[in-house]
Amino acid sequence: MQAHTVERVESWDSRPFSGGFRELHELADREFSGAVVADDTWLFMLNGRVVGVYEGDVEEFGDASGTVYEAPHPSLALLFSMQECGGDTQAKYYTNDTPLSEAADTLKNANFTGYIELSENVLSGDYYVVYYGGRSMSAAFVGASEELVTGDEAFDLADDEVGVYEVKKSPVNVTELPEPEGEPAGAAGGAPSGDDSEPEPEESATDDEQSRTQSSDAESETAGESAADPTAARSTESPPADDGDDAGATPAARADETEPEPTGTSEDTSAASEEQARARSADPDAGGDEPTDAAVAAARAGSEQGVFDQEEAWRNARSVPTIDPEKSESTDGGATRSKSAESASAERAKQSQSSAKSASSSASKSTGGKSRSTVEKLKRAVKQRDAKLEEAAERIDSLESERSELRERVETLEAERDDLQARADDLEARLEEAAAAGGEEAASATDLAPAAALSDTNLFVRYDSKGKPTLDDLGPDTDLEAVNQNLRIDHHTQFEAAEATVDGEDYESFLEASAAYRFVSWAVRELPFEIRDAGHTDGLADIYEALPEVDRAELDGTVAVDTEDGATSRTFDVVLRDRMGDPLVVAELNAEREPVTGEEMGALIEDATAVREGADGLSAAMYVTASFFEPAALETASEETGGGGFLSRNDKKSFVKVGRKSGYHLCLIEDRNDAFHLTVPEL
Repeated sequence: MQAHTVERVESWDSRPFSGGFRELHELADREFSGAVVADDTWLFMLNGRVVGVYEGDVEEFGDASGTVYEAPHPSLALLFSMQECGGDTQAKYYTNDTPLSEAADTLKNANFTGYIELSENVLSGDYYVVYYGGRSMSAAFVGASEELVTGDEAFDLADDEVGVYEVKKSPVNVTELPEPEGEPAGAAGGAPSGDDSEPEPEESATDDEQSRTQSSDAESETAGESAADPTAARSTESPPADDGDDAGATPAARADETEPEPTGTSEDTSAASEEQARARSADPDAGGDEPTDAAVAAARAGSEQGVFDQEEAWRNARSVPTIDPEKSESTDGGATRSKSAESASAERAKQSQSSAKSASSSASKSTGGKSRSTVEKLKRAVKQRDAKLEEAAERIDSLESERSELRERVETLEAERDDLQARADDLEARLEEAAAAGGEEAASATDLAPAAALSDTNLFVRYDSKGKPTLDDLGPDTDLEAVNQNLRIDHHTQFEAAEATVDGEDYESFLEASAAYRFVSWAVRELPFEIRDAGHTDGLADIYEALPEVDRAELDGTVAVDTEDGATSRTFDVVLRDRMGDPLVVAELNAEREPVTGEEMGALIEDATAVREGADGLSAAMYVTASFFEPAALETASEETGGGGFLSRNDKKSFVKVGRKSGYHLCLIEDRNDAFHLTVPEL
């Protein structure tokens, strides 16, 4: 068993297990959902049905003792069983290209069996939608504590998330429980364990209402047949009710499951076919007043064959129909085969129903009736042929379109190949020239100017272990030393850093001594704790909350945004960004001896304001100097932050307003003696 699954299951409500098969039958009778563990063998149950046995077989529960774990929601029992059984990834989608709700509707209509997992590039948690024959249940593990959320709430949370989700096909093996020793078959287990039907997860309230609406026209016609033949009604067994279950767990919803669905159940089809046979046999024009046994048997045989075909199509409908072929990463062969399988299944069902009608008619009608039946068959054959011809024509058009696209792609690749070949020839010529010149130019290519080295460098904030203290845990009791021991700053360059030098100095030494690198390290390692310890977490709340979200720092970075006045871009010495690349902090660095002037301060404020109009996440603009700020620079900063001075009692300190309730903090920082000091606002 997977360690994470074991950990989650062992957190459920539990009690001892020692009753063997008898106790398993009792769990089945009360439609239990959860897990039973005995002698390291795991058994998962959904609504009283055994949906998976792992690390052993069901016979090992006959005289074993162990533990019963009751699932807090039925979806978890089915999900964990599917995860342990393993599955095949059918497709991958990005939520901004293919919304989760769109995929969910498609899978439901395809009678899919498997689950959706939304966890890749998702920070808030893991989200699941588990399917059994098209019916779905939802569950989510939210936050660092993995709080369980189920039902519609879980689905709504998942549908609002941004990330990559997988659609995985997973088999479900329903296992029949052995009878306890010394008892006749079915005596101890009750109906659930002896029934060969498979467990059905509850449908959502929306699905139930849709089903009732579609079947309303057929209720009056089928009510009499259902009352006369109990086998014509669908089984009303369903999972236990749950407030958060997206299956609609109210008693009324379960009662509605007995209503006929638009396509009809196997018993409905059988009963209807027998009624048609009796009605036709009793028709005076048919030549008899009583239905013949042959007519009824033929109708039943044809109907059952249609049901078997539909059941086979349902069981084979485990692949995912392509939702958007251009955006998905489908692995099941594309939508064509899926549509063809559905079309073939529907065609077999139609042919089976037609065979049932033909059999009942031929058993009770005269030669004239047989002639009419033959004519109808010929008409249907012509229609089927025309449909196949139309389908073939559409397929030909599709293949011709694909051929044209492939031809264009080949031409594009050939052009790219020629371009690459030309570039390769040019590079070879340049290398030959460099070799002829004694290799001096080639050697100098590894020695970079400081500005070029920094502009081709990105810094990343990373942790040795997410299980140890991180900035995500920032609070009154967070230990600065513990966080900094776990935190590291990695770098990525557009050149070979191991062989590069900057003005003759080793690149690594140059980078770590640069003002940009030292500022980024101070901003993520020390500034949050200085704000906290000085008691300014409210006055500088925007910065305090943004710094733990910093994922990378772009040196000599450009920020492009869309504003009401159009698209604009501004460049800063340092841009701190989150995982999605949105700017959180922008900074200008003055490493010279000259002080910062009023014009330079005004330019930073103008650029930061333009960025803030299009980037809601921008929390601060910072000016860092190794010298000092001229009075004009301080006056400009004071005017832009409200004119109340930096020691005013405003709720937000040193705040530049961009809108009525929006803006950013303006921070002035001095770089002295290899240490940074926040002078405005004063802590």
